[in-house]
Amino acid sequence: MRHDMRWAAMVTVALGVGSWPAGESLAAPAWNACDMVQKADLDAAFAPRVFGAGTPGSKQAPGRATMAEVSTCTFTSAGASAKEKRTVGLLARRAPSDTTGVTPQAARAGALQLKATPVDVAGLGEGAYWVNLGSSSFPMVELNVFRGRREWLVFSASGKKLDVGAAVAGLTKLAKATAVPP
Repeated sequence: MRHDMRWAAMVTVALGVGSWPAGESLAAPAWNACDMVQKADLDAAFAPRVFGAGTPGSKQAPGRATMAEVSTCTFTSAGASAKEKRTVGLLARRAPSDTTGVTPQAARAGALQLKATPVDVAGLGEGAYWVNLGSSSFPMVELNVFRGRREWLVFSASGKKLDVGAAVAGLTKLAKATAVPP
């Protein structure tokens, strides 16, 4: 499966829906992934690369009793050739209640359905793991972090010939530095 199709599948799992209910708006929530990542932390985690400002995703779901707030932000390394360019992203999902949150077990089950192999990551809380949803020539590493029962943060790094170990290390640093609003 191509890496962009896998990313779309993971977004669908994170949203917890297959489509938006008719007539409902996609107003921007207070939950903002671009505000959670400090550019200095991102640059330090992936040095010597320097990244541009974050670009928010086109869809952000409003929090309701049955639908989580979801926000995405994408950062692209500046001044790099296509071969050296890296893209780092954050998909932040906050469920409206503990009972509507995605558990680490459910997220892992979704990764397994995509034929990915979850690898545990210590020091980031219960259930944290990473997977490579890309290929050997274009890896797409996702680091899944769960904060309580409601918050699921998916940090990603992709690029041609990306060093998977370095990507996991950089994403781990970024996850530890990421500020989550109350």
